[in-house]
Amino acid sequence: MKDYKVYNFNMWEKFLCVGLTLGITTAVSWLFYQSIYGIAGALPLFFLVKRLLKNYLHRKQKREMVFQFREMLQFAVGALKAGYSIENAFVQGLQEYTDLYGEKTVMAQEFCNITNQMKLNMPLEQLMEDLAQRSGIEEILSFTQIFGYAKRGGGDMMKIFQDTTEKIRQKVEVEREIETVMAAKKAEQRIMDLVPFGILLYVGLTSPEFLQPMYGNITGVFVMTICLLGYAGAFLLAEKILDIQI
Repeated sequence: MKDYKVYNFNMWEKFLCVGLTLGITTAVSWLFYQSIYGIAGALPLFFLVKRLLKNYLHRKQKREMVFQFREMLQFAVGALKAGYSIENAFVQGLQEYTDLYGEKTVMAQEFCNITNQMKLNMPLEQLMEDLAQRSGIEEILSFTQIFGYAKRGGGDMMKIFQDTTEKIRQKVEVEREIETVMAAKKAEQRIMDLVPFGILLYVGLTSPEFLQPMYGNITGVFVMTICLLGYAGAFLLAEKILDIQI
């Protein structure tokens, strides 16, 4: 089964990464060096773009998995209230979940595998632990540990499920509040990220003689490279500041 702690690009995301890299390297080589050879010098940006895109998509995948896991638990809670056993509650919950969200979501596929493995007499707590380890998500890991102890020791499953869904709901709400508060700041930062490129483009088009001494000589290349590295450092620092983890 898939290890979600490591994010792998699909085919479309690979094309997106390559396209972004080509676009950025072309812009950098023209604005900072005005030379096609600048593309070769800007190629290391591929690794930066790849890393940033992978981190963004990985965080997005984790948020979706947490939401889907919470929804799955809520359906299982409903089945438990209706009198189903723990194992059958997950089977019934999966059916209701797929009716609402479809069969292609991550948790639909994972719990479909879990129900199939249970038919082969695999312990539910072992299957849940495997999912938790592969997901690397704190909420699923915590739930699985408590669930395993309660399953072996006869704990109150209804309370465990309800407490877990409530904690996940609270965390999701806090994350949404933070996203709302930070949305304006992130928009400002995106604008600031484009300002250096905008200035170079404007001056290069309206008064190219001001930038001409910076192109076609070693001194100019050195100065532009230092400026580019400073910009990259400021960009990464801003991304780190805006990346608030709960």
